[in-house]
Amino acid sequence: MIRSAAIGGTSLQNSLAGFFTSSVTIMRATNTLNEYGEPVPSWAPLLEHIDLDAMVAGGDVSVRMKRQEFRTSAISAEMLYRRVLLNGSYPQIDHADRVQWDGRDWAIISIVNDVSNTFTEILIESIEPGNV
Repeated sequence: MIRSAAIGGTSLQNSLAGFFTSSVTIMRATNTLNEYGEPVPSWAPLLEHIDLDAMVAGGDVSVRMKRQEFRTSAISAEMLYRRVLLNGSYPQIDHADRVQWDGRDWAIISIVNDVSNTFTEILIESIEPGNV
């Protein structure tokens, strides 16, 4: 008799836990009030999405090959891409949220929750300013 093992789930998460050496925080748009009581757009950590165990790697190969760079008369900048694999399923994360990692905020380009609800993969983007 051949027995099949579930692909994904807690046992897989536990066996791969040592590879998730980074941590990220998911930020959600919110408003704070200034001294006049007017709303001011800001970002706040999403509840239960702080210091999540993550594996961060280079971004999408096809995007990197295009070298997303732009110049103006004053600056040049390059778009940086990274893939973030979270050790768990986080269906509350939205494309309008931000990922805080490596001392900066990254925009979310895509989110994939695997069918076994074991991992969440996020493609993130940030602008790296440079000089002309």
